[in-house]
Amino acid sequence: MAEAGTVDVDGKRTRIHYHTGVVTSTRKQKETQIHSNVQYHGNQAVTSTSSSTVDHHELFIVDAQGRERAFNMVDLDIAVREGNTASVVWVIPEGSELGPFVQVHNHNTGDAVTIEPARLLTWFFRKKQMWLVSLAATIVGFIVFWPLGFVGMIGPYLYFKRRALNAIKGIFASRDFTQLQSQLSQVKPAQAVAA
Repeated sequence: MAEAGTVDVDGKRTRIHYHTGVVTSTRKQKETQIHSNVQYHGNQAVTSTSSSTVDHHELFIVDAQGRERAFNMVDLDIAVREGNTASVVWVIPEGSELGPFVQVHNHNTGDAVTIEPARLLTWFFRKKQMWLVSLAATIVGFIVFWPLGFVGMIGPYLYFKRRALNAIKGIFASRDFTQLQSQLSQVKPAQAVAA
């Protein structure tokens, strides 16, 4: 595991890490999640059902020093097979031991896949602050002029969500992340083979 630098994400220092090596094992699995909702209209129940598919991808990668790491990624699906040279990039927010995977490279094919910024919201969304601001804005809004109370209920959520998304996009636009991209684009499959 190597560190590629630190970037500030909405006041949280976030470290960028990566691991490059030869894939020794790969396994993919798809999980279908079914969601149902029942709404009652008078005496009649109306049921709606939807489904979503989640991709799970497990990779074992051995670096040039012989260190093997396992990566269990969700929704970062890339074509890779045993013997390919691959890099996995992840970020660790300040105060956390772990962090989300954000990118996978297959250096043999030249392909790379990057996670959508919205999928990282749970790591950087400031829930406590949002709830405190919402509560205060709702109370003050209803006291001052009742329609402002409704704005106080929704406005802070939208503000903090937008703020977190912009901060997450800042990770991918940061100098350290773009330098890592340049470095990873130079990796040749033969360079990562363990001696």
